[in-house]
Amino acid sequence: MILANLVGPQLIQNRIFDLTDPANRDNCFEPYAQLREAFLRHEIEINTSDVNAGQSVDFELHQDVRSHAQTGAVYLMLFETPVVYPNNWNTDAWTPYRKIFTWDDDLADGNRFIKFNFPNPITVPAVTGFAGRERFCCMIAGNKAATKFDLRELYSERVRVIRWFETNAPRDFDLYGVDWDLPPCRPGMIGKIIKRMWRYGSKWIRLVPFPSYRGKVDHKRDVLNNTRFAIAYENVRDLPGYITEKIFDCFFSGCVPVYWGSSTITDVIPADCFIDRRNFADTASVYAHLKAMDEATYIGYQQRIVTFLQSDAVYPFSSACFAKTIVETIVSDLER
Repeated sequence: MILANLVGPQLIQNRIFDLTDPANRDNCFEPYAQLREAFLRHEIEINTSDVNAGQSVDFELHQDVRSHAQTGAVYLMLFETPVVYPNNWNTDAWTPYRKIFTWDDDLADGNRFIKFNFPNPITVPAVTGFAGRERFCCMIAGNKAATKFDLRELYSERVRVIRWFETNAPRDFDLYGVDWDLPPCRPGMIGKIIKRMWRYGSKWIRLVPFPSYRGKVDHKRDVLNNTRFAIAYENVRDLPGYITEKIFDCFFSGCVPVYWGSSTITDVIPADCFIDRRNFADTASVYAHLKAMDEATYIGYQQRIVTFLQSDAVYPFSSACFAKTIVETIVSDLER
């Protein structure tokens, strides 16, 4: 049996492979459970590095760039963008890696750089129209900021959307996620320090920086199933191939997303499945468009979402494709 490490932040005790773990929110561990099962079919046992501590491993699979204690084969999954995790795009840091899996369409060459997508456990929703969707629009995100200044970051745009709704349509918007009981985050190390200070001070000072904030959610679907539209902005816009779970979370709940992010989104997801923020001048015009939508048009969006989720076109974004791509690439490389 070949032994391997999965290395990444907070990856301990094989929890990421356990679908019964309480941290498996919205079944987010399913891609990794499938990854482990796919490796086992090739007689490869992959564990988090603490489980394999003291044992000799044959290779490591890193989630984003990590230190390279492993002397054998090392592979890399590039998830975070340079705006969020700049070290991922330090080309010198790539040197030890034999294969690098990336969402970046411009970087993927099918040789050393292998294209993969953020994986999703595919679920097909019912087409119900407005029924049961008492809430109009929501956003589920964390109160975060970019690591460094970049014109493409959308963290600040999310804050602008929140402020617009709170001023102009407060009854039509709900904000969920973590840390919105604090003021907007600022970028860089100074921002992190200020955030810690606010968190400490909030024990004594009553803060309501975002009146639309409704708290954290255990399961995104509990909110999205009851909401017609959702603001689904990536952390960064105009990156080819950078498509995370945000648009799919909406799809799986039959909620129509307002999407802004990847420059190649309509190459892989039909344009008539979502509201493309790039087609509007500002949040006010987006809101006017959403308010004018009748139920028949809304059902049309839901039906097209279902058609997409039932088609072969969704496979590249599935847990199964994620596992197959990584396992077959590494197995083939090890056999050379």
